[in-house]
Amino acid sequence: MEIPVELFNTVWYICVYSLMAIPLTLSYRISKVMNFAHGVYITLGAYTTILIGAASGVKISPIVAVPAAFLVGASIAVVTDALVFSPLIRKNAFYAVIDILQKSWMTSLFYTSPNIDLPAKIAIGSFDINVRLLFVISLTAVSLSLLAYFLTRTRLGMALRAVADNLDLAQISGISRERVMLVTWLISGGLAGLGGFALSLFTYVSPELGDIVTLQVFACSVIGGLTSIPLTFAGSVVISSSENILIVFLYRYLGVELSFRPFLSFFALLFVILIRPPAGAGGGLPYRFHLRRISSKERGKP
Repeated sequence: MEIPVELFNTVWYICVYSLMAIPLTLSYRISKVMNFAHGVYITLGAYTTILIGAASGVKISPIVAVPAAFLVGASIAVVTDALVFSPLIRKNAFYAVIDILQKSWMTSLFYTSPNIDLPAKIAIGSFDINVRLLFVISLTAVSLSLLAYFLTRTRLGMALRAVADNLDLAQISGISRERVMLVTWLISGGLAGLGGFALSLFTYVSPELGDIVTLQVFACSVIGGLTSIPLTFAGSVVISSSENILIVFLYRYLGVELSFRPFLSFFALLFVILIRPPAGAGGGLPYRFHLRRISSKERGKP
């Protein structure tokens, strides 16, 4: 007995999108900077295990792969913040590095998968247990639980929240903005790297991997208003369900092609921006109606 493919894909993408989108929301809420280099952290996280495996020639244990992906993503995030999104991380430079390593090691590094010591499935009686899916669910649950504990139970985590809520008041209270930003980029890059690693367990990895999921990741974060971590997780549920369950319903009963899947994320993103613009953006239908009411009242004054 196997999990229906639609349910399997939905759960998997919920985990992956939440690991990718929540750090984007966290970094924006604290830094007020929309980090369009976020996809790079995802791609590097996915490639970390592949490159370690290609260099060593052995299967990589998840015990090594998880911290390695986190540290690479975190390190690059800190470096790019310090260098203001250095041109060294541009796609063309990354392509060149991968191409050089591929020729030096004589190993395919384009459209490949990590050589990780983790079976895809194990059979228990009449049930096929997808080990990699259970691993990703556990990785997501542990990562997000640790993040929640850090933000709510530690002094440094509460300092991050204080800066996010009111920077001026936080600095008056003696909180170092530089230290908070360093920790923010470490966490954001590290979690994005874990998201890339989780994605690499179920799909081929290429230098465009981060670009491929950028729309969905931003859609999840925008649904969360670019400020709420729980709502960002809810956004990952919405986007994943739309792409894996809703699209199948539309295909079976309305004849909508499965290739229409990415447009569902785009429509969700557009709908949220129009109806509930995130982070107090000066747009959206409610905001326009509010301005119209104010204008009408002012015209009615003597």
